[in-house]
Amino acid sequence: MSGMSGDNYTINCPKCHTSQPVFGRAMTLAMTCSSCGVYFRTGKWSNLVSTFNATKGGKPQSTPALAIGSRGKIDGTLYRVMGFVVKQEAQYHFLWREYLLFNPYKGYAFLSESGGSWNIIWPIEENLSNSRTDRQIYVGIDRFDLYSRSRARVVYAQGEFFFDVLDTTGSTETYEYIAPPELIGVEESDDSRLWFRGEYISPKEVAEAFQVSVDTLPSKKGMGYTEPLQNRALAAVLIPVTIALLVIVSAFQYVWHEKAENKIVYQGVLNTGALKDQKVFVTTPFTLSEGKRNVSMNLFCRLENDWFFGEFSLINETTGEEFNFTKDIEYYSGYESEYGSWVEGSQHGDAFLSSIPGGTYHMNIYPDLSSGKDHQVTITVRRDVAFMGNFWLTVVGILAFPTIFYIRRYNSERRRWEDSDYSPYGSYE
Repeated sequence: MSGMSGDNYTINCPKCHTSQPVFGRAMTLAMTCSSCGVYFRTGKWSNLVSTFNATKGGKPQSTPALAIGSRGKIDGTLYRVMGFVVKQEAQYHFLWREYLLFNPYKGYAFLSESGGSWNIIWPIEENLSNSRTDRQIYVGIDRFDLYSRSRARVVYAQGEFFFDVLDTTGSTETYEYIAPPELIGVEESDDSRLWFRGEYISPKEVAEAFQVSVDTLPSKKGMGYTEPLQNRALAAVLIPVTIALLVIVSAFQYVWHEKAENKIVYQGVLNTGALKDQKVFVTTPFTLSEGKRNVSMNLFCRLENDWFFGEFSLINETTGEEFNFTKDIEYYSGYESEYGSWVEGSQHGDAFLSSIPGGTYHMNIYPDLSSGKDHQVTITVRRDVAFMGNFWLTVVGILAFPTIFYIRRYNSERRRWEDSDYSPYGSYE
């Protein structure tokens, strides 16, 4: 039986006969009794007690984090929590929770929560069947990928519903397609197809909307399947910014290369056999152009299973200022029956000095000789060489951050799809 008194609309529980307020009025087609917890259908179409009971042993199976009857504003619309259900997936038996929301002007919506991650979901009238393939749905230019295909049953219910939530859930197969933070879903049965669209909503936003503490909401576990990755704004600009930086650095390198003097200022041969008792080889003087620029030195020695080492002093003949460095060359080769021919080392060696002032210089070279062997070492000195080392170090530095960033995003996307049978990243077994 039901009755109305002013704004009050009530219905008697068919099991315990307790009078129940019905906030959805004639829209409410099923509900649970606040006294005995039984789930029953309402209205002329059926008034029989369902075999489903919302309690086991007198204790509820789940307590909603958002109380039935509470209100919250989402996207500017004030909703009332009408009903709450816990659903269990048929194949893998995992649970999730859904809240039925209602606004008298905007209609109903759902808040879905699983593992502490939330989605706000609205029914849509648009039929997307023509843009649907086996694994995707296209909405305009946006592609939504199939995440789940499932059947479920209701294991707990509380509150009011505008449909028989038990029958609807048990008789439909649900497909969910995602393009984080959005999702498209469809519930299909033998005689109906219902489409809905949703988007991720953070626990903080849910708490603020319903004016509850975020600590009272289910704790978050893992990554939500529609949860947007962090730094989305950074991801959108990172590649263009990286390309721009590489272009700028390359332009600077090109200009520097073109303007570089790259002039041979000295070339000579050190004959170690001619030194005899002398311990030092002194080059003829050479001139370095004005300003502070780099100096490079190349050594070539025709070694065979041998080495050469030298200590070098570049001396300014006017000021006496010295720039000291060392360089060694090793070259070995051979043949082994197991591995064939092999080579180790090089007959060339390079040294690089940066910011050397202009002026007249000579070099003192103190060679360390391998026993009993003479060497002829060709020495070539160049002024203002376009050195590529710093350029490549800069390029590596520019690419390091986006590389790490996108590796982390890739790993996050893999985690998003861990529980899906349709992961584009393959099986996790």
